[in-house]
Amino acid sequence: MKNKSNLKILAAGLAVLILLSGAAVWWGYGHLTQLVQRQLQGFAGDDLTIGRVLVRWNRVELEQVRLARRGGGPFERRLSIDRLVLRPRLASLLSGRLELGAITIDKPYLLLEVAPDGSLVKPFPARPAPSRATGGSSLPVTVSALRINNGTIDILDWHVALRGGLGLSNPRQRYHLQQLNGIDLELGGIDLPLADRSTRLQLAMKSQGGGHLALNGSFSPKSLNGTLKLVVSDLNIIGYRPYFLKKGDLDVAAGQLSLRSEISVEKRQLKAPGEVQLKGLAFDNSGVKGFWMGIPAWALVSSMADSKGTLRVNFDLNGSLDNPHFKVRQSFVEQLAAGLSSKIGVAGPASIGKGLIDAGSSGVKGLFKVFGR
Repeated sequence: MKNKSNLKILAAGLAVLILLSGAAVWWGYGHLTQLVQRQLQGFAGDDLTIGRVLVRWNRVELEQVRLARRGGGPFERRLSIDRLVLRPRLASLLSGRLELGAITIDKPYLLLEVAPDGSLVKPFPARPAPSRATGGSSLPVTVSALRINNGTIDILDWHVALRGGLGLSNPRQRYHLQQLNGIDLELGGIDLPLADRSTRLQLAMKSQGGGHLALNGSFSPKSLNGTLKLVVSDLNIIGYRPYFLKKGDLDVAAGQLSLRSEISVEKRQLKAPGEVQLKGLAFDNSGVKGFWMGIPAWALVSSMADSKGTLRVNFDLNGSLDNPHFKVRQSFVEQLAAGLSSKIGVAGPASIGKGLIDAGSSGVKGLFKVFGR
């Protein structure tokens, strides 16, 4: 009888212990969810609205998250998310930082805006640093992983119009809009404020009008040191005309671009060798002996016909990320133009004078080629 009584006491003690443990876990997660909500409010301020907040025992679910935009053009939102799931960890109560498990973001939308001066508009408004009297500084945050499903990015560029870019999506209001969709992202551990540690990256997306992009590898979000592999497949270049067409160029009627590159960054130095393929290139008014990227259009079309519709060009981008005069887009376009000129054996207009001086009679022959004789 005594043994049975001891067993009952032990069982009752275990039951009480389990209940207390469960209550402690529930209390802990309750405090964590409040902490998460305070951090979000401190990060985005009153401009961020949330349709519904669901507090589970081990996670916080936010639905219909929206950040409004103020500015010109028919663009009302800067950010929206259908569903955001945050999983805080109990260790946060003792570690002095907010620790989160994997964050899942379903169907996010982001408007990336390039200002007329070429700078990137910050998606979140600047907020003054909190004083000690109003609650002190925000906790540091550690995220174990980030997953984005079926995202969309609109790139609103006011700067390219000022550069005289042709083929704007909205020439009347002087801006260009390009969309990337079907975005799936998997990112490894991240610290806020950013720490100099490497994290894995897997990114896939589609371009409006056709084309796929994949980026895989690892990098440090703080220093940007890392190695990545970029693959672009069958990108329809029509939507990107403002970035490579200049005044006087023939307009492009069709064309696809594919690209492979091994990208590395070390001590803010970018190295990105690779190969680009152009196929199906066609021009408006192609019978006129005009130019495209400084190259006679007739020569490009003729060369593509001879090479079964595809031209392959190697490139090698090198430069400092801190050099204000180094621009990846500009360097890539210049190398592509130089590579195409070399590939088809026709000098571009910029090299005619130098060719005449350095090459003698061969320079004269190059001049005649430019004008189709």
